[in-house]
Amino acid sequence: MIRVIIERQVKNKERLLPMLRELRAAAVHQPGYVTGETLVSTEDDSITAVISTWHSLEQWQAWETSETRATLYELIEPLLAEEPRIRVYRVMATEEQTV
Repeated sequence: MIRVIIERQVKNKERLLPMLRELRAAAVHQPGYVTGETLVSTEDDSITAVISTWHSLEQWQAWETSETRATLYELIEPLLAEEPRIRVYRVMATEEQTV
């Protein structure tokens, strides 16, 4: 399992967030997609991070290079102040608190 973290510096957060929801709605149908969430920095609300979980690196790469993602990214790109930073991590361990 892998986690992908995409950090974006945005010019217009209000316009970006609906587009990120649309991007996630499309990703849900991609083989290997597990879950995702969108975060906004508490220090600078122009910085967002999307964290998604995938079953494998190959499945993430298939989504990353898909025509659907490219089309949606073309709508997002003008709202960005700079190129997004994409980092991929292999999940080594997961701990959960039990009550």
